[in-house]
Amino acid sequence: MLALAFLAPTFSNADEGLPAKDRLKSCDERTALAAARELLNDPRLLKEPLEMFAPAFVLFQNGERDDGVFWFYAAQLRVQYQMAFERGDRSQLLSVMRMTIGAPINNYAFQNVANLDRILDRVMVWDKVTPNPYREKPKTDAIERRVESVYSGLNELRAKFASEKVDIEAKAREQAPMIEQMYSVKGNPHCRAGQVDPANVPKEVAKEKALVSQYIKNNLDIIRDAGEVKNTWVERGSTRISETMPYRYEVGVISTTGKESHAIVDVLRTDGDVKFSLFCIARMRWVSRDLLKDPCTQ
Repeated sequence: MLALAFLAPTFSNADEGLPAKDRLKSCDERTALAAARELLNDPRLLKEPLEMFAPAFVLFQNGERDDGVFWFYAAQLRVQYQMAFERGDRSQLLSVMRMTIGAPINNYAFQNVANLDRILDRVMVWDKVTPNPYREKPKTDAIERRVESVYSGLNELRAKFASEKVDIEAKAREQAPMIEQMYSVKGNPHCRAGQVDPANVPKEVAKEKALVSQYIKNNLDIIRDAGEVKNTWVERGSTRISETMPYRYEVGVISTTGKESHAIVDVLRTDGDVKFSLFCIARMRWVSRDLLKDPCTQ
């Protein structure tokens, strides 16, 4: 099979020109923290408080633990307030946040209940003085009751923390080593040398898609199979769990006669270069194929 090399540099840090939501994923601590603070200081985030969870977790993971706890509980409070007006799938999404990022944050917070109570005081002050897009909306009696239950529920939770302080702290300390190990950022395979910083991946994949499309248009095997190539498009990329960039692309091909095929292209990256090689030509689009069978024979 033919192979063609293109220059594809990797970056140790995120491009500072990227949007904050992309920079939030960076392996560089300073970049990720700056993006988290930028997002949390943006008043537009208050319109969809579910988006507060990601920067809260970045703060927590990168050493700003009390601030991470603060924003985690602030996000919960505002999402619950929002749910008094709008339901949708927010209840399920909130549960996911509590079960995932909530595990390490709560484990840390529960080891010092007095400190957690001080943080919750800060949350209540923040909630009182920070604009809430839903606060001025008309309320039915049912909505009023749901809003009241948000605050009464938080007060009941704080009372539970106070009354069960000793047991809560002991259990949290017992579980801490296991949870720390599960959620540690150390050894993150996405941050090892040679990997594109996760924050840069969307931009780099976009560049690579243009390159792989050009490679297919000039590939002699494709031309012999399809005839003159009229159009190509990248249908998908496949990425290994330990890597940030795709190891394989699938490219749709249309010839001038209307014949459609699907080129499966492997990617090899070494020393800043990327090489594409045609793995095979499939007749059936990936969404229609049997995943248990050889894609090249379908």
